[in-house]
Amino acid sequence: MDDLNGILAVLILLLDVLAIVQVWRTRIETGRKIIWSLVIALLPVVGLIMWFVAMSRIGKVRL
Repeated sequence: MDDLNGILAVLILLLDVLAIVQVWRTRIETGRKIIWSLVIALLPVVGLIMWFVAMSRIGKVRL
């Protein structure tokens, strides 16, 4: 069970890093990039879900 938790933690960390890299590759303003990076870093799972929704076709209007 501990191995599964460790693998899940590493997977979430990897996805967080990829999401933050993707945030910094977008054309949004620097202030928003900082806010998104903090949200993803401080709320790893929720931040990933929020970023995924924001980057979908529905959320692109809001960025």
